Amino acid sequence: MTTTAEPEAADQEDGLQEAPPEDPQNAVEAVQELLEHVPDSFAGRTYLFAGGTPGFGGDLIGGDRHTVSGGQVHGDVVTGHKTTIYQVGGAALHASGLVPTDELIALAEVFRPGPAFDQALVYLREQRVLVLTGRADTGRRAAALMLLRELGIDRIRNLDPDVSPTALLNGVERAEGYVLTDYTASRTRPLLRSDLHRLREALAKQDGYLVITTTPSPTLRELPTVGWSPPDPGLVLGAHLRALRDDGVPFEQLLALDPVEGFLAKYPPIREIAEFAVRLAAYSPLTGRPSDLADFGRGAVQEKVGRWFGDDGLPLHDKAFLISLAVFDHAPYTLAAECADKLFRRLETIRTPGRPDGIPPFGSSVEDRMALARAELTEESEQTPWGPVPQRMASFLDPRTSPTLLREVWTSHPSARPAITGWLNALATDSRALVRTRVASTTALLASVDLSAAMSGLLGPWSGAKDFRLCLQAANSLALAYHAGTAAVPRILRGWAGDDNARRRWTAIRCYALLGPLLPTQALEAFALAAERLTAGELDQLTAGFRPGARPSEQPDRHQALGLLEAAELMLLSAEAELTLRTLVRWLSGPAALRQLALAAFLTAAQRTEDTAVGRPLLLDWYARSPRPEPGGVRSVTVLPAPEEPAPVRALLVALWRTALEDPHYRDAALGVLRGWLVGAADQPGTTARLTELFDDLAVTERDRRRLDHLVRTVRADGPATAALPDN
Repeated sequence: MTTTAEPEAADQEDGLQEAPPEDPQNAVEAVQELLEHVPDSFAGRTYLFAGGTPGFGGDLIGGDRHTVSGGQVHGDVVTGHKTTIYQVGGAALHASGLVPTDELIALAEVFRPGPAFDQALVYLREQRVLVLTGRADTGRRAAALMLLRELGIDRIRNLDPDVSPTALLNGVERAEGYVLTDYTASRTRPLLRSDLHRLREALAKQDGYLVITTTPSPTLRELPTVGWSPPDPGLVLGAHLRALRDDGVPFEQLLALDPVEGFLAKYPPIREIAEFAVRLAAYSPLTGRPSDLADFGRGAVQEKVGRWFGDDGLPLHDKAFLISLAVFDHAPYTLAAECADKLFRRLETIRTPGRPDGIPPFGSSVEDRMALARAELTEESEQTPWGPVPQRMASFLDPRTSPTLLREVWTSHPSARPAITGWLNALATDSRALVRTRVASTTALLASVDLSAAMSGLLGPWSGAKDFRLCLQAANSLALAYHAGTAAVPRILRGWAGDDNARRRWTAIRCYALLGPLLPTQALEAFALAAERLTAGELDQLTAGFRPGARPSEQPDRHQALGLLEAAELMLLSAEAELTLRTLVRWLSGPAALRQLALAAFLTAAQRTEDTAVGRPLLLDWYARSPRPEPGGVRSVTVLPAPEEPAPVRALLVALWRTALEDPHYRDAALGVLRGWLVGAADQPGTTARLTELFDDLAVTERDRRRLDHLVRTVRADGPATAALPDN
């Protein structure tokens, strides 16, 4: 199992290995990437990630996120008072011998023809041999039986699919009709035109007919075939309901129920339609709950996933693709396929150590893979650093498939864990933000079902890694895991925040910043404890970026201080902005480390603007929207008052501004931010009015007024600033 941040030898062939960056990614940029690419299963729960513009409760950092059937078919058919399970598609229950008459009768009662049925019937009547191609879950076997029955044939014999086409009818007891289901053509056992001619001649002599069902394959391209598509799922479900219900309730009422319409909208395979019909037939509109029907989908997804990974006949390459698609659901198909190949190599080393198989560069078609996964391709634009790029996005038809599949593989197939863990470790430092984000969301899901395994193989090693990209992955994953219901996350964060490993402490602070809106008190307490633990050299980094001519240190100790600064800034731009603001003001009268952190975070956040063409300063807008207190109330606040007398937001913002303007470390930086606001106000009358109000609140003393007046005159001399300082 891979537990280190070092790239494995198995990954060297995947491409050039980039050296890890020396500095961590900026916190705001990292959150934007996380929200941009997080999968839909987390979309409804991540709105709190640094999610509130100060004073709005809206989405500052996130914004809008820019972001066919398989298996056998069974159906319950009522015959009199007896319920019998009949297979109406996929592999035959009878490997050889006659198809039972009662099966044909029951099937005829619920069968509905697909769009190619009439074409197939005409061809079969004229040619006697029909090759019907379609996916295994589309009812192609049922279609074969009904085509023969439509010709008036009641005596139908199953043929052995493992027999060579040249000997298909040899030694078989004669019948009027034959079906060869699930035939698999290959290069070593092809189905040739000459075979069809021989079969046609033999059938003509005995007045017989044969239907061969198979999956579309390149080996069949030279043969005349008819493609089979499933019938409308609503028609199939209605047919089953007619057979199952005899209480006189119009089945149209049942089909109109919201859970039923939602089920049919996913174009389920025939097997699931038949199974759902049993549940729906037992449902009473008077006493039943629609949620009872909605629960069926979850069970069907679980069963489908169990069949995929419990089937020894399903190639390992296909299983790797299913896992990869679960990670990259609703992402470019090429990405899922590329990463599936990397996972396949790892799985192969488990199955055949030291002798991994190669990967066929031109294997299954896209259509076959989508059919296997019950997924669809849609033409959409992927948001990239270079703008939107058209892509074919691959998505499961049922959005519950992805999390169900990942849970099933992780919990029911532990032998695959080393390969999956190594695969995620390798992808965790991918250059693509989408890949890194999906690794984080997948790790969060795995942690929610088996925290110990995820901690030992992924989160623990990442949190203390030398590569900051892995530290960030640990923070993102743990934050998403908390949203997924992992209750132990706060305890883990407390442990990491006090760890001797500096990188692990950095990881904890970044994760607290992400979870701040959910754990605001714990997050701010953690920031305070971390700040008081900073060394003199680390504290110096808080002011280095604000002192004229100062250069940030090149020493590793800068990361702890800058990590704290970015975390506090995120909190001030979050849905808990007011609580954070009050805490920063309280820190002004605390130890030097807290005072420096409060001012640095405030001035950094003050430089953020709306992501619009106007780009108004966020903190200035917050100030303007806040109620104006009694005369003199704004200027008098320098520290946070008692909880029973909460100070107005305007007073708190002014207190921070005045403190920054008086502090020798931050004075120039504060004036620089105000200068930027003045310059930006040239074409923004609304901003000019807000600055006028703010400057009036800041001009408490004559020295204050002279300083601000000098700032305005200097900006006017440099450019067309329109803000005016009022007379005091």
